Amino acid sequence: MNLSKANLQQSVDSETVRSVTKLSLVAVWLVVMLFLLTLIPGVDRVVPQTPVTLAAVIGAIITLVLVGILGYLAPKAAALTKMSLDGPQELVEHAAGAVYWLIILVAVLVAHSGLAGALLPLFDGFTWVYDVLFMLAAVPVLVVIGARLYGLLDPRSELVAEKVTGNSR
Repeated sequence: MNLSKANLQQSVDSETVRSVTKLSLVAVWLVVMLFLLTLIPGVDRVVPQTPVTLAAVIGAIITLVLVGILGYLAPKAAALTKMSLDGPQELVEHAAGAVYWLIILVAVLVAHSGLAGALLPLFDGFTWVYDVLFMLAAVPVLVVIGARLYGLLDPRSELVAEKVTGNSR
């Protein structure tokens, strides 16, 4: 891994960095705004004719925006990972893939948590279905992450062996 400042500045597209940074800051801003929203009187009231509160509806909308941002950030973060890492192509590809799928997993987990307030009351008596649906979305992503991380083992162990022994293939 060669992460010197000069190499990063040459290899990383400034527009990609700007975009990733701005979207990350927007995500943090949304979370702060959601917290502040919960402090406003009356948002904990139930929306008429539903078992859902106004705060849960607004929280679900913000959650969907956050999930969209994470989905948009995933390929950009993977591209930045590829540009930032210096090493065997196989190692770089697996690392970038792991970053991509980790962000997708975070998006699934954010969706599960953030949509719960608005959707769980609608699952009256069948809340386990909500969890199963998100589990079915998360498990394949987790399998891909595991495969990508496993794919890092051989190239990484070869690099460590080369560094320790001074021998290269």
